[in-house]
Amino acid sequence: MLKTPRGPISKVAAALSSLVVFAVGGRRLAARADEIGGVGPWSPALPIPSRTPFIGAVVRRGDEVLPVYDLAARLGVRVAEGASLCLVAKRRDGAMAVCIDAEIPTLHAVDPAGIRPASRQDPDMAGICMIGGEEVPVYSLAMLGLGAKPTAQR
Repeated sequence: MLKTPRGPISKVAAALSSLVVFAVGGRRLAARADEIGGVGPWSPALPIPSRTPFIGAVVRRGDEVLPVYDLAARLGVRVAEGASLCLVAKRRDGAMAVCIDAEIPTLHAVDPAGIRPASRQDPDMAGICMIGGEEVPVYSLAMLGLGAKPTAQR
């Protein structure tokens, strides 16, 4: 059992999953907190030629240069105008930058049993969860884009 300065944490609380809810093009999405490497201000992206679906740019974040996964294009939406944020996705083969709406992401503790399988065929979607009375799709950032097929060079 975990302990805090106020006393022990119940096994039920310890069994909860942490999800981060963020917005892309006004659509609320969620991802497991352990698949997010951080959130910060968006920097201008540098376009690059690529055959990898939805990756056509890189962005500098500190000393790193990260590929940009265009989740907005993948979802068929546009990131809201104005200041955007950079969400760093801890993908299985390395970190990637994802441009998200300027709305600050929020952390939610949910019962893993409350995440049910997605009804549509989407290789990036891990499931659907009720958060704040709304059904929110839960995306697997660790697998983001790995199920997509290559496209012609841009």
